[in-house]
Amino acid sequence: MGIFDQFASISCANSPISFNAVPLSPRRKDFLAKGMDGSPVFLLFDSSESHYTPGYQFKHLTAQFHVTCNVSTQDANLQGQFALVACESSVPELHEIFIRCFGAAIEELPVACGTRELSSCIRDLLDLFRALSQPGSREISGLWAELYVIAKSGDILSALACWREDSYDRFDFSWNDGRLEVKSSVQSTRLHEFSLEQLATPFNGVGYVASLLLQPLTGGTGILEFAATIETAVQHSPALKKKLWKNMAKALGSDFSEGLDRQFDVSYADRHLTIYSMGDIPRPDTPADPRIKSIKFAVDLTTVEPCPKGASNLELKNIFPSSNLDPRKPSV
Repeated sequence: MGIFDQFASISCANSPISFNAVPLSPRRKDFLAKGMDGSPVFLLFDSSESHYTPGYQFKHLTAQFHVTCNVSTQDANLQGQFALVACESSVPELHEIFIRCFGAAIEELPVACGTRELSSCIRDLLDLFRALSQPGSREISGLWAELYVIAKSGDILSALACWREDSYDRFDFSWNDGRLEVKSSVQSTRLHEFSLEQLATPFNGVGYVASLLLQPLTGGTGILEFAATIETAVQHSPALKKKLWKNMAKALGSDFSEGLDRQFDVSYADRHLTIYSMGDIPRPDTPADPRIKSIKFAVDLTTVEPCPKGASNLELKNIFPSSNLDPRKPSV
């Protein structure tokens, strides 16, 4: 059972310091609980001596330190000193992102963890929530398409490792000798915008463009469903899980409510996925005038020959380099 499903099964707390909870780690005494108002609360065990440490108050999120709590699980009852991190009950649409983001972040906490380490981990979470209060970094359809590519890649570990970490990165996916740019459209034609830089194939390498036509569908697949599938595939890599949810938060931004509601037809995307070689994409000539630094243009790919011919999910599974990553390692 996934962490969010476990949260749904927990009963509400009996008091501000008495919680029914599920354990999160075989190494540490950390727990996920439900507040008296139904809000998700992480209890992070603090092994340092108790002293005054100011808490955090941020939009939709609070954290307090050195709270002595009674914790009841299915197997035991215990009392201990914890840092409590909670997401407000007034934003239930944020609860799953909060639980999955923070659940991934705390997997890398050391066994003996004091207030300083816990505070640093919580500040990282605050950075993610700041991203959720800023404008989103990309269109929801674009994020959906990138998650689709990862989920359908055949090697989710490798694809997620190749996924960009910064919205200013030139390519959606990149590795030593390869690039993949993902374009999507909710129209019936493959009209996509490019910059010259996006079509730069690495020297002696390969470059691809994955073009998806999307169809909105009530009851279709949303980005959280794709993200949950991807997270399951990399469950032994805390670093990749953290990267997944960090990218999600940055992409969604303050439009998270609208973004989480958008759903598309996966079978339609399957039928209308086409892969092209970057070298076959029509483009203007590189300007001779050095004062021209960037050119953006729109291309209709309808008549461009796919590469390889008949490209589909089968070819998508062969694009990313075979993964030699150990999913249990904390770094990528």
